[in-house]
Amino acid sequence: MKKLLIVCGFMLLSLGVAAQSFDPHLGFGIGVGTTGIDIDASATFNKWVGVRAGVDIMPKIKVSKGFNLKTEDANKQVSQLTNEITELNRRLAAAGMQTVDLSQYPGGNLPNRLDTYGKLNNTTGHFLIDVHPFGTSFRVTVGAYFGPSEVITVTNKEEGFLAPITAYNSAIINANSATADPNVKQVVNQYNLKMIGAELGDYFVTPNPADNGDVKAYAKVNSFRPYLGLGFGRSVPKGRIGCQFDLGVQFWGKPEVYVPTYNKTAGTYQSEKIDAENAGDDAGKVLKTISKISVYPVLNFRLVGRIF
Repeated sequence: MKKLLIVCGFMLLSLGVAAQSFDPHLGFGIGVGTTGIDIDASATFNKWVGVRAGVDIMPKIKVSKGFNLKTEDANKQVSQLTNEITELNRRLAAAGMQTVDLSQYPGGNLPNRLDTYGKLNNTTGHFLIDVHPFGTSFRVTVGAYFGPSEVITVTNKEEGFLAPITAYNSAIINANSATADPNVKQVVNQYNLKMIGAELGDYFVTPNPADNGDVKAYAKVNSFRPYLGLGFGRSVPKGRIGCQFDLGVQFWGKPEVYVPTYNKTAGTYQSEKIDAENAGDDAGKVLKTISKISVYPVLNFRLVGRIF
């Protein structure tokens, strides 16, 4: 970042020198590259300095992935429990006694497979300053990109698909609470019924009931991303049509991964940032690798046109 500030200082000095030979022109450009489809307006003040402002449209690519939830045993236990309580209620009703409230017990048909899709969301805006230190097509570019903080999200395909699991987990939590009916607690413990989720080191990943049966995990970076790069070509060509090439990096910070979790000690749900040191061996290695990707590469080719 210090190097970026030094470059900015030299560029501001160049702007002061260049202002002495003011010769403005306007243009436009369209390009393609690692930032998506680039569309912008541009201006040059002389042969040394130019600016660009525009948008980079990144296609929202979706990748599907299915997961086995391993709920077969839980479904068998719930089915057996429901049958026993139903039979008990039949006998209680025949004897004129109060029946058992089934809603206090885990129930429902739990899904065995979860289909998800991951989505890339990285459409950005940009403002860039081009400085041609030798008055040629070679240039140094500094500026910034502005985009969404959640660049990658993973959600379930079918809306509300995990509602049976959130209901099941809520029943388990209620059955083990201090105010639970002792009979309910005894039956749940007898069947050794546990909450359904994924153990990720110190984290228990499971859907939040407040999300109505949906689950969302995402990777987060900075919305404001300083840029530094090199390139060839002018943003407003000397002729009617020209081309530009850019090579540089966006400084978007250390990526952070958030997943829905349940804290069994505090009894709370949250969207929690996962720490690589506490996420277990396999997940921890992946997170440590992701956290090192603090810059986003920019490689673009553009066609530019001159308005005047």
